[in-house]
Amino acid sequence: MSWAIYPPGADIGLHQSVIKSIALSGNTDFLWNNYQMGGGLSLTFPGYHIFVSYIILLTGIPDYLAHSLVVSFFSALIVLVAYLITRAVWMESTALIIAFLVAISRFDIEMLLWGGYPNVITLMLIPLIFYLFLQKNKFSLLPFLAATSLLSGTLFLTHSLSAIIFLGITFVASIFTLIFSRKTGMSKRQVLTWFLPIILGAVLVSPFLVEVAPAYLSDNREAFTGGISDIRQALLSTRVLPLEWVIPLFGSVIFFFLFSKKYKGNFFTVPVFLFVSWILVPMTFTQGYLVGMYTDYNRFLYFIILPIIILIGLGIDHGAAFFARIIDTYLSLTKNAPTTKSVSKASSKLMRRLSRKNLYTGFVLGLLLFSFLCVPLFVTPIQGVTVQSFYQVMNDKGYEAIEWARQNTPAGSVFVSDALYGWWFSGFAERPTLSAVDPQYLTLARELEPAKIAKNLLDTDYLIDNGLIQVREDGGYIGRHNPMFLAKLNWTYFPYPFMHFNNSATEIKYRIGEEVQSLSLTQLSVKEMLVENDAEQMHATITVKKGNDFFNYTQLTTVYKGAQFVNMTVTLESTLDDVCLDWLTFTVHSKGKVIVTLQNKTVGLLDEGVKALAQLIFDESELNLKVVNNENPCILELEYNLKGKSKAQIQLLASAFSVTDSPSTYKNPENTKKSMTDIVLSNLESFQEGKLLKPHQEEKEYGIFVFDYKKAIKDWAISYVVCRDTELIPKFAKDPMFNLAFINDEVAIFGVKRS
Repeated sequence: MSWAIYPPGADIGLHQSVIKSIALSGNTDFLWNNYQMGGGLSLTFPGYHIFVSYIILLTGIPDYLAHSLVVSFFSALIVLVAYLITRAVWMESTALIIAFLVAISRFDIEMLLWGGYPNVITLMLIPLIFYLFLQKNKFSLLPFLAATSLLSGTLFLTHSLSAIIFLGITFVASIFTLIFSRKTGMSKRQVLTWFLPIILGAVLVSPFLVEVAPAYLSDNREAFTGGISDIRQALLSTRVLPLEWVIPLFGSVIFFFLFSKKYKGNFFTVPVFLFVSWILVPMTFTQGYLVGMYTDYNRFLYFIILPIIILIGLGIDHGAAFFARIIDTYLSLTKNAPTTKSVSKASSKLMRRLSRKNLYTGFVLGLLLFSFLCVPLFVTPIQGVTVQSFYQVMNDKGYEAIEWARQNTPAGSVFVSDALYGWWFSGFAERPTLSAVDPQYLTLARELEPAKIAKNLLDTDYLIDNGLIQVREDGGYIGRHNPMFLAKLNWTYFPYPFMHFNNSATEIKYRIGEEVQSLSLTQLSVKEMLVENDAEQMHATITVKKGNDFFNYTQLTTVYKGAQFVNMTVTLESTLDDVCLDWLTFTVHSKGKVIVTLQNKTVGLLDEGVKALAQLIFDESELNLKVVNNENPCILELEYNLKGKSKAQIQLLASAFSVTDSPSTYKNPENTKKSMTDIVLSNLESFQEGKLLKPHQEEKEYGIFVFDYKKAIKDWAISYVVCRDTELIPKFAKDPMFNLAFINDEVAIFGVKRS
């Protein structure tokens, strides 16, 4: 946890923002976070945060160190609880094996490293409560109820998802136990003793539960039922478990019945039904999208790790005992066989050591070593350092910027940052922060809009999306995406950046009298930048106007409602009589490779890996198209002859879109080229007939989403932008709307100038 001084992961910032919100003077509102995603409704249950805030108050240690120590302590307790619950059901040797495996579990270590601290606490509480359930006969009723009620209440106050899973496991295990009550010997009254402490625990924290229930059932219902399409589509694109995981995990429950029969003489016992439910309930939730429940399905895997490790430990124990018994039996049968003197002296000493106990120990150690080194479920120290480095967000320079913001900016100043650093920033700088988090990692409906604002602001100046294609324009202060065309693919929520123009690679040649001049677009001053919708919301246009003392360059990028192609119009006009425009050369960077060209008319580029096609259509005869590089990344040059005119206008249409994924289309290059050529020629024909920019009837319901960085800054009262991407620093540094307030080797903070 402290390998790099600062704890890894981004979620620690979320937890710190909860603690700081709790610690503010006045009445505490556990459902309000003053800093996360700009401040607002919070459904992060506060049990862990209340405990850590007291540790910080009592010890005075640095906040991030308090998080590390507390969560590491409870993580270590998981090992102890795993030992206790296994020993209560099986044997002590099995319990020791499982305790070791839990200590090296990759999933538990990763949860520590990415910052799932409350979940670590509940992953200790759940097996501890189940252990007490199974050991109820060793306690009198009052101590049992007191302990389990307090633990259940703590669970309910600490982590909502864990509480739901805990209740589900308990309920399903109880149903199985009652159905097979003759086999398990457990009565309805005994089952009631499981639910009584759960009810009492809920009563203990009922003031909080009563307050939080409406937020879950109303304010945030849409995020879980799919009403927020961005979150739903992002989850389905990225967080659904593959079938090759789901089937074996469901099937693994069979082994609990087999081991129970082997060691207990009965397929159906209370512990078996508990462990089976412990796998079945979380795994059923991973398939929640089938019934319209949308959340991060991977999170349910953390709940099944302990029962799966118990299965592995049982397998190791059983396998070691089996092989030890076989070898011991063989040695017993062969020990009286005649041997030579040379062999008997060498082997007799070894034979005396090859007892069944020693053989068992050797096999256990060998299988544990194999698991440690070769099974992906477990992690070695070297692998642990690698994982830690992957999740590491913070370093001295990053924390220096956080401290500067906390000490030198007004309280309440709104910041914008990238996803990982932004969560640290909100909690430790104690400033409302919009973080550029992808939708699949959001749990609240209210977080989606600030996350999109932050993501767009850190990436580009203007964005237009009509549901069929997305265009991003970095504006005139940086030569990068000017513009970029992104395909809306069939199989993922995220637009695919297919091709882009670049101002730094766009060259203009002109003459002043007889003197030939040449420059790139980045050398021109920005005169005007804006994005606007038409009155009827049928199209939106990004305008970038640049110029110098000799000519002006105006680029209009227009996206139409319901149309797959984008119209890009460029106008060059000299401002002096003796200035002549000769050549304009665009460089287009693209994914995929050129699959069809019709000189001066169109070019098609196919990225077969993602099954997407891009197309440029030209409305200009004086064009020389060059394919500089035909392989991915593909580079095209569009060279326009302006013929020495004082004014010239160029128009082209661009698009990128999904194509068929039918295997027959790609079985050989000839088939692929013919299929793609047919699409390209069909689009060209529609363009020539004037139909290409008109919406198709079935696509008219799509609206046009427009992002304007100036409007976003005003609407969200953004005061500072935090940039850790060196490529994007010029975008803010050259824009007169920003001024550099802080910079070091890792972080630049730009203040927003107020007009």
